[in-house]
Amino acid sequence: MTADSHIEILIIDDDEDIRINLSDLLSTEFEQLSTWSSPTKVMPRIKKGAPVVVVTDLRMPDADGFEFAKQVLDIDADIPVILMTGYGDISIAVDAMKQGIFDFVEKPFDIDYLMNAIRRALETRANQLALKSGGQGGEAGLANTIVGQCKAIKSLRQDIEEFAPMDIPVLVYGETGVGKELVARSLHDLSGRSNGRFVALNCAAIPEQLAEAELFGHEKGAFTDAGAARDGKLVHANGGTLFLDEIESLPLSTQAKLLRAISDKLITPLGSNKEIPIDCRIVSATKDELRNNDNFRQDLFFRLQVAELRIPALRDREGDVVSLFEFYARQQCDNFGTQYKSADEHTRQVLLQYSWPGNVRELINVATRYAIRSCRQIEKAIESDTANTFEVQAGESLKELVQAYEEKLLRSKLAQHAGKVSAVLDDLCIERRTFNQKLVKYGINSSDYRE
Repeated sequence: MTADSHIEILIIDDDEDIRINLSDLLSTEFEQLSTWSSPTKVMPRIKKGAPVVVVTDLRMPDADGFEFAKQVLDIDADIPVILMTGYGDISIAVDAMKQGIFDFVEKPFDIDYLMNAIRRALETRANQLALKSGGQGGEAGLANTIVGQCKAIKSLRQDIEEFAPMDIPVLVYGETGVGKELVARSLHDLSGRSNGRFVALNCAAIPEQLAEAELFGHEKGAFTDAGAARDGKLVHANGGTLFLDEIESLPLSTQAKLLRAISDKLITPLGSNKEIPIDCRIVSATKDELRNNDNFRQDLFFRLQVAELRIPALRDREGDVVSLFEFYARQQCDNFGTQYKSADEHTRQVLLQYSWPGNVRELINVATRYAIRSCRQIEKAIESDTANTFEVQAGESLKELVQAYEEKLLRSKLAQHAGKVSAVLDDLCIERRTFNQKLVKYGINSSDYRE
């Protein structure tokens, strides 16, 4: 379960087999999803501010997926739309991305790419809706987005409010899971560029040989598989904000070109001699120290670090752990229609004694599982480092013992294979549908184990 679990994935495809297979696959990780045979049937679900992500086929007998996507974006330009395309439609899909489509995936699907695209879309939509629910903005709005009352978080909100109107680069430090993208979106939404695009790029997720093309774009034929020209992220973010997450992962050669682009406010796409002006604010994020880092150009570091924000790890926010947990548990109880019960002393002690290696992201997952269990058994909601151990409690029936062992075994194998479902299926010799049923039964989410 993730923080984006209240957002529904709408799958549109005229092929029933594809709908069934996609539903089976995605339901192993995502709870809120529905399938539709035609865009006409799903249009009533598309409203401004709707908590949805759209995954639609490009070509259907009675509808054009591209036209449907444009109708969705006309209603709400922030709804992430992912196009499913055949091999011959790649040029259309690339052109669609220039017009606001979130991403496209080719058939037959690359499962890892598809799942990652949907994860990014869900996180993007969740962050958008969280920021918009903040009301008037400023400190009051930020308090509903950057939640917490410890000294470090209060100072962080004040710094965001101060830096947001300044059209300067900001470097955000923080461990995985502390909310670096949420901070970057807050800077964007409180800035004079809020009407422009917020474009996020995870530098660690792109192959080294494609980093330059992702940032600067390319002309048709610039390299193998470059079947059509494509704008890079620096151009796509014109008038808005470009968020470069895990910027420490950028190759040194690309770092040099990024430095020049920032200095000159010009880029040259791969395969072109034409210089294109750029106008975007750059917010970058890292979990590593970049000062005196041999793998990061110091001249680029000083360009990016005009202003600096540091997000504390959750273990350093002891006074916020229980209040954060209650905030998200209450929110998830509302989502699942369960009654929230305030944390008792035992629950508080368990929360405070846990080390939270996954930071706020992990806490949200725990609060979600806690809500699913109707606010019982906080220990089962917390991911245990001893998931591969098995203890027999007095008075437990054989059925209870078998179920307890089965749950621990599933969690252990997911941890062992870093959340890779296909590896767990092979290891346990279990069918995907059966595996999915057991995940639902025990409230397990494979994505919790990926990091």
